Amino acid sequence: MKFQKLFVVLSCVASLALASVVAAQDAPKKEKGPLPKFKQDSVSIWLSPSNQIHNIGFGDYRSEKERMNEVADVVEPILKKQGVKVYRNDPEKSIRDYTAEANKLGVDLYFAIHSNAFNGKASGSVAFCHRYGGEGEKYARRLHEAIMEIYPGYDRGVKESYKLYDGKPMWETSDSNMPACLIEIAFHDNEEDSKWILANIQPIGEALARATLEHLAEFHPDAVIKE
Repeated sequence: MKFQKLFVVLSCVASLALASVVAAQDAPKKEKGPLPKFKQDSVSIWLSPSNQIHNIGFGDYRSEKERMNEVADVVEPILKKQGVKVYRNDPEKSIRDYTAEANKLGVDLYFAIHSNAFNGKASGSVAFCHRYGGEGEKYARRLHEAIMEIYPGYDRGVKESYKLYDGKPMWETSDSNMPACLIEIAFHDNEEDSKWILANIQPIGEALARATLEHLAEFHPDAVIKE
């Protein structure tokens, strides 16, 4: 008898949990507002897709450089259409050249777009800022949240990069004078992640562009065109 009562209770709990999951899945997605629009060239960004030609992904992925530049090809025209001045890296130059040029130009944001790799089994999305507590972290969190809204995999969160490599910093987020983020969209050497990136270049780029525009609008409200 006790076992039967326990079974009934557990069944009820399981049913409630399932109902909650179904309800969450069926819940309408939050409507996105119009993209912020800026006075022409009043805000600027350094767009830095990966230049890593030798980082080869699973299956048809080919190189990280090729695929991340495809993502940037989606991001760039959206930002420009909304009035943002976009400077884009030269894939033949080094990351040290990128930060030096961005610093010289005095852009408002620095955005590096990458895909990750480890052992073919690791998966997930992660964004890096230099240190927590500033605008760079806020930008990284906004970008990461935008990706996690469309990415079905593991959430690796937002991490500091100032001691990432055995106590040494990630160059693009540490050497840039402006708020900076480097996002690792997913793992290109993982079969599922690789296939997801390949199938979602356009929505990935759109999500990153929207997050960037919304961040710029928050931190440069005077540059926003009021409609």
